[in-house]
Amino acid sequence: MIDRDDLLRRTDLAALLDELSPAPATRLGSSARWRCIDAGHDDQHPSITMFVDRRGVQRWKCWSGGHGGTAIDALLVARGGTIADALAELEHRAGSAPEIARSRPLPSRTPTPVETRTEPDAALLDYVAACERILWHPAGRKVFDYLVNERGLAPAALKANRVGADPGPSVLRRAAGLPRGGTAAVLPALDLDGKVTYVQARYLDPADGSPKYDNPAGRLAANPRIGWVHPATLSDRRHVVVCEGALDALTVAGKGMPAIAVLGATYVDERVARDVARGAAGRQVLLAFDGDPVGRSAGETLAASLTSAGCPNRVLPLPDGCDVNTVLGRDSQWIARQLEPTPPRYRVGQHDLARTLR
Repeated sequence: MIDRDDLLRRTDLAALLDELSPAPATRLGSSARWRCIDAGHDDQHPSITMFVDRRGVQRWKCWSGGHGGTAIDALLVARGGTIADALAELEHRAGSAPEIARSRPLPSRTPTPVETRTEPDAALLDYVAACERILWHPAGRKVFDYLVNERGLAPAALKANRVGADPGPSVLRRAAGLPRGGTAAVLPALDLDGKVTYVQARYLDPADGSPKYDNPAGRLAANPRIGWVHPATLSDRRHVVVCEGALDALTVAGKGMPAIAVLGATYVDERVARDVARGAAGRQVLLAFDGDPVGRSAGETLAASLTSAGCPNRVLPLPDGCDVNTVLGRDSQWIARQLEPTPPRYRVGQHDLARTLR
């Protein structure tokens, strides 16, 4: 009998994803992202990441489509066949399979067309509405404390953007395909009119090695890549701030400025630039991505695309290792200070200096 956990621990999932992904992985240091291995998912940007679960087994997840699993699931998604076929392939890779199993190829799979959703599923909207109510009740207190007391977000901004609390699947029933990893802050992505288009869950206590963020299955909603975050009281009509993630954008909205949350630095592309420029409607776009190599690269890429589109923009470089939530938590006027005109530098001429010294 095959010990699946042992077999999975001996499987190099990164190497398997390298083979199954339609394009080479995007690597930065020790981390990597792959294009989706599902032939029916038109994934234009790397959406798959890896993590290790509590049992020490490597797992993968497509953050755009919402699916994932172990190396077994990767083979089933990419090539079809049966679990027995996948196990035989992994045994072969691990060097423990009999010759008959090694010689049996996995069947190829014809890509199945995937329906592109234009509106989120009713189950997703029901989940957002339920979590929105829970945030303001005792069952949501843990999430409320995290958002307001730990992250410093303004309650008015949370209410204006329909932020919610998920107490976990044992308390709140939900449809299949929605986040179910435990207590989480529920962060809807809104359009310019304030309508929910998508949602992300930010787990408060993710399992060891598990991602902090979770997305719904692709069949419930298409990932819009950005979400508008609206201030409860607008104090700046000349700027729009683009941030890396909903929590940063909510921090900005709490200061009275409209913000856009990019739902992942790897999502920055011409489509995002087009949507940002259209929504900015002539206002200057302030790009405030995280102070790390990935964030800085994303900010520079988006700045170049916005400039090409004729959209006025400015990069606000954050200190190393910081995000907007951290910076504004230390200095609430940080953005305003970046926009102050630089005082002119006066240089004392040699003649004037000599005259002064007489």
